[in-house]
Amino acid sequence: MSRLIALSLILTASHTGLAAEPPFRTDGGDEKLPWFQLRPAEFPPEGSWHAVSGELIAIDHVNRTGTIRPDRDDTQRRGDWDIARPFVLLPFGSLSYHGAPAELRDVPIGTHLHGRFYADPLQAPAKKGQQPPPATFTRVLKFEDDFSHNARLGRAWRVDAVQPDAGTLTVTGVDKDGKADAKPTVFKVGPVTRVWKGKGFGTLADVEAGQTVQLNLTVCTLKGPGRVTDVWIDADSRAAATARQVEVHRLYQREHGLAGWVTAVDNKKGTVEVLVFGGFDPKLVDSFAVGVPVAAAVAEDSLRTWDQINDVKRGPILAVDRGAAGPGSSGVRVQFKPSNLLEGYRPGRVVRLFPGDWKVDDLPREERLYP
Repeated sequence: MSRLIALSLILTASHTGLAAEPPFRTDGGDEKLPWFQLRPAEFPPEGSWHAVSGELIAIDHVNRTGTIRPDRDDTQRRGDWDIARPFVLLPFGSLSYHGAPAELRDVPIGTHLHGRFYADPLQAPAKKGQQPPPATFTRVLKFEDDFSHNARLGRAWRVDAVQPDAGTLTVTGVDKDGKADAKPTVFKVGPVTRVWKGKGFGTLADVEAGQTVQLNLTVCTLKGPGRVTDVWIDADSRAAATARQVEVHRLYQREHGLAGWVTAVDNKKGTVEVLVFGGFDPKLVDSFAVGVPVAAAVAEDSLRTWDQINDVKRGPILAVDRGAAGPGSSGVRVQFKPSNLLEGYRPGRVVRLFPGDWKVDDLPREERLYP
């Protein structure tokens, strides 16, 4: 369906007061519709992803790839249970860990994640006269650990009982309106379960009935509902975990630069416009201001740069436009005038920006594309 037809449906719905059916398949939607197909240098529309959750079992954090073991569900044949699924983070793909932005290297192996997936755009099309093969979902827009996922939804767990000797924690899910799940859930706990208490750590003896907690899990569906790796028993412990991860994220971004797509280049004026990807701490945008110098390093879709300490070009920021954010997009456009227009400063290419006093420093050899 063309974009014009899709726009017409949206406009018609806005005038009639009815919600338009999206022109693509969604989880729980019309199965006869095709899944949304990613397009080069375009962000996907809201709700166009396919939700897949599972355990992180392998990563290549430098190239932003890895593998998860998907949770078992009713759509799978029994023989397909627990088959590992490779994934690639999209250039604008992001992660949340402990309620804050994160990189793959911040997330421990074994963490249960909630993902927003898209079909592999390189998947071979159906042959003439044949039905298209099932979509292979390998491209990730977003990953969240259980802590981040439930916190975003306003959901938590009410402790009903804890039995350290039996190795069980009985809890009931509660949503943001206070509505509780119909049945409790019994998770496994043990000496390896990390209990976050206040500004430090406690023990399972500090977990009591009636507390409202957040949990991180592992081996979900493989061994029942799962095993608890972490439990946050109070607001202070949750805030402390989030605050630390925010600082880890800020340090990484300042050393590597905020990534985005080049959206426009004026060869005569020598200016470049970049639309910054989403999924980062919003306070980092405060470093972008008119007149402030910025350095731009050309990157690949993996967000790896070649040799950023030597390859960047610098120049003043001419404009900063803070538009509406969307899936994968921060909505922030930065226009600047570098000393030279590099070959990589082309629409659709990825760059990483270092505004103001962000130091452009050398990276470890394994993170560089060159040599």
